[in-house]
Amino acid sequence: MGKKKREEKLKRKALEEWEKKRPKTFREALKYFPGVFLRTSLVMMGAVALILLLAALGLSWAQSFWFQLLVYLGFYLAFQRFIMGPLAPPRVK
Repeated sequence: MGKKKREEKLKRKALEEWEKKRPKTFREALKYFPGVFLRTSLVMMGAVALILLLAALGLSWAQSFWFQLLVYLGFYLAFQRFIMGPLAPPRVK
C-alpha cells in the first residue's frame, strides 16, 4: 500500500472512530459543557488580561469596542481546539 493510500485510510479510520464516540444528543453532550465553559473562561480571561494591560499602558485604541471585539474573536479562534477539547474532531494531516 502506498504512503498516500495509507494516510487516507488512517484519516478515514480516525474520523469514523470520532463519529462513533461523539455525543449524538444534547443529553449526551451535557457532560462536556462544564469543561467547555471552564476552558472558554480561561481563554477569555487571557484576552481580558491583554486588553487591561494595553489599556493600563495608556493606549487609547485599547479601549475601543472594535479592538476589544477583535481581541476576543482572535483569542477564540486561536484557541478553538483547546476550548472544544473532546468534542473537536481529530486533527488529520
